[in-house]
Amino acid sequence: MLKIKKYIKRFIKMLFFCIKKCILKCKYGRNVIFFSLGENCLTDNILSRYELKSFSSPYSSGRSNIEYILYFEKEEFKNFLNLDYLKYDYFNDKKVVRNTLIKSTVNNYEASVMNGFEFTHHDIISDSNLKRTMRRRCNRLINLKNKKIYMLYHHRLCENTNEELLFNHFQELKEIYKQRNNDVFIYFFTQKIVLNDNERRIEKFKLGNDIYKYVLYTLNKWEGENQDIFWARCDDDLIKVMINDIKTSAKNLKKISKLKN
Repeated sequence: MLKIKKYIKRFIKMLFFCIKKCILKCKYGRNVIFFSLGENCLTDNILSRYELKSFSSPYSSGRSNIEYILYFEKEEFKNFLNLDYLKYDYFNDKKVVRNTLIKSTVNNYEASVMNGFEFTHHDIISDSNLKRTMRRRCNRLINLKNKKIYMLYHHRLCENTNEELLFNHFQELKEIYKQRNNDVFIYFFTQKIVLNDNERRIEKFKLGNDIYKYVLYTLNKWEGENQDIFWARCDDDLIKVMINDIKTSAKNLKKISKLKN
């Protein structure tokens, strides 16, 4: 009986996700893809709750940084799931799987995303089904061709990050996907902490061709035990401004494509 309930629950979840994907295609076009990058699960959660998620990427539910992502993208995930580089580790007393092939970086990031690529919610060492799931996610990205791709990246608050270098790494990632005849738009967001509520705001910067940065001035860093803060729901008013801007860009691109056709 418990197994039946589990399968029914899974079926309903998949059904709703398929419906959402159909709605996405109707709104923005069949070739438009939205997916999340690092540096943690928050990015994927935001896409889901604003109904902009096309699918789960290999990065959706892990901890990483742009340099780890670039490394595995350049080798087309050859060693991403290689058992020679996977090991168990702990983060905040929780057992996780970590790929330790690449740990050092040339830029600085928040400490939690500089220990090797972390599979926060997937034990791909002992669970072969989860490993196959992750392999499908990798292959899905490799095989994206002739798409309009919108990537959302959360750069965790870190005062020592070289932002010019960060931008250069985003340019590299964009070029990888453009080589497969994709149109690529990268939106990344980060925080600055302020002391007063009247200082809360959001700023947008265009850093280069189709690469955009959003700075959210917030009262709290998105971490800790309070789930509203951890998932940035306390700042949904600011996040909504960013998401609406992304949605508007995608809709305008669809209109331009229709005019060209």
